[in-house]
Amino acid sequence: MINKCVLCGGKLVRKIVIYKVWGIELGKFLARVCVKCGEQWFDETTAKKIEKVEKEKGLFNLSKESKISYSGNSLILRIPKKIAKAMHIEKESLVLIYPTGKNKLEIEIR
Repeated sequence: MINKCVLCGGKLVRKIVIYKVWGIELGKFLARVCVKCGEQWFDETTAKKIEKVEKEKGLFNLSKESKISYSGNSLILRIPKKIAKAMHIEKESLVLIYPTGKNKLEIEIR
């Protein structure tokens, strides 16, 4: 068993951590955590448990690529159906869009 972080070389300690996906808490799980950089490592059994909870909550594999289109003088971002369903987004839903970096937008559902 590796006792050093492969990213920074820090010491790994066993710890119960709260695991979140897309800001939604999935539960508390045993992990090996780097004391230097905070990176978390899960064994195969724990990773399967996390994946099961993710699937049960409809959050598994929500990351999707989408293309920007035109409509008149505006650009349109298409939200994949699976993401819209998971987030309860419907036609005419009100959103707030703002930049959070040079290559990043944040969208808040109102």
